[in-house]
Amino acid sequence: MTRAAALGFALALSTPALAQAPPAPAPAATPRAAAEALDRLGYQLGQAGRTEEAIAHFREAARLAPTLFDAQYHLGATLWWTKQPDEALPALQAAVKLDPKLVLKQQGDLAGAVAQLREATRLGPRLAVAHNQLGAALLAWGDEEGAVASLRRAVELDPSSTDAANNLGLALMQRGEAEEAVRTFRGLIERAPDFTSARHNLGSALMQKGDLEGAVAIYRDLVRREPENAEAFYNLGLALKQRDAFAESEVELRQAVALAKTLPEPPYTLAVLLWQTGRGPEALPFLREAIARKPDYADAHYLLGTILRQQGQADEALSALREAIRYQPAAAEAWLGLGQMLQQRKDAEGAARAFAEADRLNTKKADAQASRVALAAWGSSAKPCVSIRKTRAPITSSRGC
Repeated sequence: MTRAAALGFALALSTPALAQAPPAPAPAATPRAAAEALDRLGYQLGQAGRTEEAIAHFREAARLAPTLFDAQYHLGATLWWTKQPDEALPALQAAVKLDPKLVLKQQGDLAGAVAQLREATRLGPRLAVAHNQLGAALLAWGDEEGAVASLRRAVELDPSSTDAANNLGLALMQRGEAEEAVRTFRGLIERAPDFTSARHNLGSALMQKGDLEGAVAIYRDLVRREPENAEAFYNLGLALKQRDAFAESEVELRQAVALAKTLPEPPYTLAVLLWQTGRGPEALPFLREAIARKPDYADAHYLLGTILRQQGQADEALSALREAIRYQPAAAEAWLGLGQMLQQRKDAEGAARAFAEADRLNTKKADAQASRVALAAWGSSAKPCVSIRKTRAPITSSRGC
């Protein structure tokens, strides 16, 4: 299974069978029955935004009953949403082996998923769930215009579908239409006040719109509602940081670090804040914690190298910069820092190679920016950027071509 396919499956998580999660049953007599109960409870926790707890329940369900499709699928999809692809893929692959029909194609990719969903909407033009899943798959594929069109149709066919409305809001955000995304999420919250994901996404849309005060208000309400939700504290800290309220941001980010045991973003963002406010040495343990949670976190390796270099710890700084380059070879700033350190060590040949690579990457970046400007001048004749994007509240959202 490709990562594109996995993301397609994660985005298409809402199926008719999962529309309503039943209450957790009494303790079960068999491992499979216990696993099914844990899976249902995990789903409820995920819908409430309690992602860490949901993952723990899905893991235990998959351990008790490795052949339970729902447990493997929910575990993989939730891990993918929280930017843990290396752990997500085995669970999604297990789900594919257990029931290929439910994940569209056993050896398929996102393009195959889109093709089958297009056929589903052709055969059932009034089937809202098919339009919803097609829109989600198109969004993952990078076809934002097609995604918005499909999701608008899904909402038109089934105005009560919270999943379709939520996906529409996410697609509008991807397309940069923050104002309409805000209206979409607000309308969804009015209809479904307990749909926590919509509140998280409203905060994200408000941040995209530049309404930091509005985003802070949303996230303050979320941490009041869910005092154990690490993502809510993280997003509040992020919004406060963008508002330059560093002292308040630090409090919320520290709480997010304490609550989130696996997510790498909270310790990394806290480290950035500490470094930006002149407390580089205090940032080091949080950077190391971020790397422990996500060993290939190139940004964390780079900042670690930068601070260690400032502290005069040259050997460790060189090692960190090399790790940053290993995980993100296109990071021109890491090559530049490496070149400067090698130059200080009188390694003229190594420094020259590093400086040359930094120059090449910077030139390539400048050329790409010029190309985007030129394409923009041609207007709609330019093809859409096709890329994989994870859409959620700020803790998990990323963009890029």
